Amino acid sequence: MTKATNAAPVTKPKGRLRWVVLGLLCLLALINNIDRLALSVAAPAMQADLGLTATDIGLLGSAFALFYAIGQLPSGWLIDRYGTRLLGGAVVLWSLATAAMGMFNTMGWFVVARAWLGLAEAPSLLATNKIVTHWFPKKEQGIANASWDAALKAGPAFFTGILVWIVAAFGWRTLFFIAGVAGIVFAVLFLLSYRNPDDHPRLTTEERDYIRQDHDSGSPKTDHVPWGALFTRPTMWGMMAGYFCNMWVYQIFLTFIPLFVINEFGIEFKSMGLIVSVPWIGAIIGDLASGLLSKRLSERAGWTTKKAKMRIITVSLTFQAGLVALIPLHGAGMSNSTGLAFTITLMAFALGFNGAVVAHAWSMAAEVTTTETVASVASLQNFGGFLGATVSPLVAGIIIDATDSFNLVFFSAAIVGVLSLVFYHFGVRRPIITATSHQEAA
Repeated sequence: MTKATNAAPVTKPKGRLRWVVLGLLCLLALINNIDRLALSVAAPAMQADLGLTATDIGLLGSAFALFYAIGQLPSGWLIDRYGTRLLGGAVVLWSLATAAMGMFNTMGWFVVARAWLGLAEAPSLLATNKIVTHWFPKKEQGIANASWDAALKAGPAFFTGILVWIVAAFGWRTLFFIAGVAGIVFAVLFLLSYRNPDDHPRLTTEERDYIRQDHDSGSPKTDHVPWGALFTRPTMWGMMAGYFCNMWVYQIFLTFIPLFVINEFGIEFKSMGLIVSVPWIGAIIGDLASGLLSKRLSERAGWTTKKAKMRIITVSLTFQAGLVALIPLHGAGMSNSTGLAFTITLMAFALGFNGAVVAHAWSMAAEVTTTETVASVASLQNFGGFLGATVSPLVAGIIIDATDSFNLVFFSAAIVGVLSLVFYHFGVRRPIITATSHQEAA
């Protein structure tokens, strides 16, 4: 595989079509996460209306994550084999699943809808990551991936208040219907507008050369690498285990922040929109700041893009674990309002570091394999991650119902975060597949 070096790069072109494509991906990510966020926002109203418990809400979060994880396994191969335009059909399917949540009344059917959503969304971020590898040189892939991951967080950061208002004014079912319609509108836009770089009529030769400056397009193809062979690579297992632990932490925040704020601080549902948005603003800042930092680090003498991304991952995991461990203090000794502000600030910084890890974990796929197999490698990492996201909401829900507290949930999440650091630091060392050989580098 061609390594990023400090050799003179191709001059940055005047064309900026790659950033237009990134804008489309960011819009997709925003819609994607609103579909996931809808359950978290609707949960208190669903509990009041249908008598659901915290364990029930955790089970619905786990149903999505489990089937999302299972869907990773074929999705990466399908995208590598048939291309990224499969994404349009996936958006239609998951939008229908979101709308279906508003039609059901029992846990059994809610689980079916969340499982359907998980399977349908499985190709989405894999295709997004592959599009980034096609449209950006490696030194810009960190900020590109950080941008769409930040857009994922824009839903909870900037739209939670609107979503809460929709539920309060029109009911939780309307929220699911609106989210489903928005996805179908995007699918039409994507299918009409997206093309790969080689097929895009408005991409200049100058910008195409800039994009390809450190790609491996001139090296032997690896389309026929056995998919199962990826499981024999220690680095692949390191990425899967590290992402398992990081997504364990992320999914707890995504599923339970509204319930945490209501239960621990007595905040009314209609007043929580701005409060629960703050941690996700922190996640966006962490995403974008880490992307810019990794680009600057990779341009230093003696640094590679892989070294820069790994440094961001390991440092971020260290700070995340420490911050999550402090959340159970709930601002001990402070007034309720000051304690709430203290805790929300901790969450904002923790999610900022979590976002930095997510963005650069996605970028690592391009560092350890070739362009032709990047979706397959990313799919297995994401498979591992969402096994963690499957377990954590259910475990958290059981703990909350048993202890009537979130303390143990966050203490255990901090420990899991430390394990993520260990797996990435010691497990992600060598290439999985190179462009010149199907064997690991010596």
